[in-house]
Amino acid sequence: MGELDQDVPPLKISPQGPAETGRRAGDPGPSQPEPRAGRRAGGELPAITRRRRPSLPAAVRGTLPPVRSRQRWLPSLVLALGLLAGWMAIPAVAASSAPRVEARTAVVMDAATGAVLWQRQAHKPVLVASTTKILTAIVANDSYAARKVLRVPESAERVDGTRFGYRTGWLIRRDQLLTTLLLVSANDAAETLAAAWPDGGRAGFLLAMQAKCAELGCTDSTWRDPAGLDAPGHRASAADLALLGRALLERPVLAKLVGSRSVTYVWPSGRRVVLSNHNHFVGRGRDPGALGVKTGYTTRAGSTIVAAQRRGGRTLVAVALGSDHIYEDVRALLGYGFTVQPVAGDELLGARPAEPEAAAPAATLPPAAERITGRVGVSPSPLVERVGLRILAAPLPLAASAGVACLILGALALAWRRH
Repeated sequence: MGELDQDVPPLKISPQGPAETGRRAGDPGPSQPEPRAGRRAGGELPAITRRRRPSLPAAVRGTLPPVRSRQRWLPSLVLALGLLAGWMAIPAVAASSAPRVEARTAVVMDAATGAVLWQRQAHKPVLVASTTKILTAIVANDSYAARKVLRVPESAERVDGTRFGYRTGWLIRRDQLLTTLLLVSANDAAETLAAAWPDGGRAGFLLAMQAKCAELGCTDSTWRDPAGLDAPGHRASAADLALLGRALLERPVLAKLVGSRSVTYVWPSGRRVVLSNHNHFVGRGRDPGALGVKTGYTTRAGSTIVAAQRRGGRTLVAVALGSDHIYEDVRALLGYGFTVQPVAGDELLGARPAEPEAAAPAATLPPAAERITGRVGVSPSPLVERVGLRILAAPLPLAASAGVACLILGALALAWRRH
């Protein structure tokens, strides 16, 4: 007690094994060979020296506070932070994969708010083919009575492109013209609706199209043909078509037409035929919740489409212009759109500056922190708000990389703690 060094008695190895342990002290043992270098004479191994730590008296030990490692909490903290950051980055990684879209211009919009969820050159005016008929139908629906009878002009019988078969001088009701206009994309129906405009005929109808487009918040389009043929100066953007698609769905008669797989049509002679919707997004029934809206094609414009779908109480409008795979494009756009939510800072299509003396402010999205926590109207804690806003502001690749790095650090910290 108190000595720093203590020798361990040498370990004797006997060549005779256990039987030699009974030899009496003083008896001569057998002759031994000369000791080799590195061993002590008599077959003894070198003595092993063990060093003890000096012990403090019990009275002194009782007065000292227990010693704790100041770094024992560090691995746990790093692990917790790494797991938290990784868990929060998982949604960002999932949402970072943009839709695979072939279209030259495209957009997917949340119909309730007008928020752009994804876009590609959404405000670029391009040829849009028969998706023009969305606006033609809106103007006719808002201006003509449902049972108004219109006379087919000669220009309708001679129009290029898809014709339903109307003859000059036939009398067709407005609702019948809208049916053929939207379901089978009849250019002769578009010309008949335009020619019947009471103030200026076809030219006046085109002016009414431009005025209605501006009323709905469109900013990029000029309309020169009611059917959507490639007339000089006839252009529209994907963003404007998304607004027109939403406006059409707000009109029950038109929404029912574009959402129908087939409709019974009665010719002036009384003959009944069943018209199938040319829009395969609705007509083939492969997409639950599909609402329409309209397809188009010309050689110069390529294939175009405005499509809408409702899932889980949300309605989205997708537009793809200039694509050889319009249905795959809108399915990709809508599939992506339903995985994300509108956030503060998204572009809002159709939004207009509030009037100086507006009676009530326009509805806006809840603050970002409230959407993260799901507690709209309840003030979140400053920590939740700061973390949420940081995540929303960070680029998705950066957020994903940070999350993966934190997970790795957390795993290393856990392994260090176990050793």
